[in-house]
Amino acid sequence: MELNSIAFIPDGNRRYAKLSGYSLSQTYYHGTQKAWDVINWMKNYPGVKVGTFYTLSLENLKRSRAELKVLFKIFEKELDKVKQQPIIEDGEIKLNFIGRKELFPKNIQSKMSAAEKFTENNKGKTINLCLGYNGQAEIVDAAKKLALAYKEGNIDISDIDEKHFTKFLYSDFAEPDLIIRTGQTQRLSGFLTYQSAYSELYFSNKYWPEFSEQDLRTAVDSYYERSRKFGK
Repeated sequence: MELNSIAFIPDGNRRYAKLSGYSLSQTYYHGTQKAWDVINWMKNYPGVKVGTFYTLSLENLKRSRAELKVLFKIFEKELDKVKQQPIIEDGEIKLNFIGRKELFPKNIQSKMSAAEKFTENNKGKTINLCLGYNGQAEIVDAAKKLALAYKEGNIDISDIDEKHFTKFLYSDFAEPDLIIRTGQTQRLSGFLTYQSAYSELYFSNKYWPEFSEQDLRTAVDSYYERSRKFGK
């Protein structure tokens, strides 16, 4: 089947820092630039309309203050650069931030909202950035919203099915056909728990800052070599 939605778990930044001799700040910066690279490489796959990145999990937010300070500083700088990124205009990229955004500093929340507003009318590809995200938390939050909708009389129990439930998730987008994880670890770590039921998985031995355009091509080629039956 045609590849329409692809997702990434960009793992291995800290291990790459230890092996390469770069500081954690330098490595996270390289990792962020790698995400922009991947978005650019996705131009070669016009059928892919959705790209989703596991940018920062809820668990990651429990890391040391010093590390989070580095990450937040990088996020802030990259958000400030959105208007200057050529791929945003050239690729008509729409940015969408997914997760418990209220856990982030107010200035970052504001910049995320500004980036979404700036790109909201773009029709090329949608890029989802999962921040303060965990798939189980997303399902719990969705269940709470559904319960409230039922309590207020806005939905009938008979209307609820697997597809309708997605309307209560953080964002309703095409479920990933392919999930790529770097960093030599073979698990999803709470990424898109509801949406990944029939996703094809590809695990790369490269650390995220090492991931190349050829690695992306190899993963996509692997997808097209598989037969997707969806349990039928």
